[in-house]
Amino acid sequence: MHTITEVAEDIYRVNAAVPDSPVTFSFFVIRDEEPALVETGFSALFDDAVTAVRSIVDPTTIRHIVIPHLEGDESGALNRFLDVAPHATPLCSPIGILTLPDYSSRPPRPVADGDTVSLGKHSLRFLTTSYVHQWDSMMAFDDTTKTLFSSDLFIEAGDGPGLVDDDRSDAMAGFYSAIGFLPSKAHLDMALDKIDALQPRTIACHHGCVKGGRIDAYLAAMRGLELRAVDWNPLLMAEPSH
Repeated sequence: MHTITEVAEDIYRVNAAVPDSPVTFSFFVIRDEEPALVETGFSALFDDAVTAVRSIVDPTTIRHIVIPHLEGDESGALNRFLDVAPHATPLCSPIGILTLPDYSSRPPRPVADGDTVSLGKHSLRFLTTSYVHQWDSMMAFDDTTKTLFSSDLFIEAGDGPGLVDDDRSDAMAGFYSAIGFLPSKAHLDMALDKIDALQPRTIACHHGCVKGGRIDAYLAAMRGLELRAVDWNPLLMAEPSH
């Protein structure tokens, strides 16, 4: 069962808790003249996910599906959503266009760093954030509400409220130290510089609570991370069963 939380004006977090997973999984729906999805969730969760989407927008009217990087929890249900949204275009990074066409049933459109796409009231600006944490990674930023769709940055473990405004940066940093999936400090700092320049008010992350305050604390915690390799990753798990 997915839960729905409005995290900014006409921006909705659709979140699923998967048994035996240390994290929850979110994607986001932007209700506008040209509705958009940011991420899709797993294919196995599609039936419940599309029911949740239907309570926000008519899925057949979705025009844009943002794919931050190619990974099951971020893009596994892409083709399922394309089946019900005949006018939707997948949006990916300039590196993502090298791989996503082999997995997408509809040709994706690459968006470069700084490109914008108008949805009507909302306008999405794209940030190329390679190796944060995948080589094809990108993020999206809504200029209207100053909401950053941060994908796998600023994530946390557990199943908490949909939107928080307290400082959970210490727990967030500890989680990153445990899982060790950010491979490059230089790439992380480059991404943080781009984010800092935009001054987001809300951070809509893929795992854990959406951050609606204390943004400076989260940015500082990410800058202070000491990246390291680990032999065991507690996020390694089977995908949800069909």
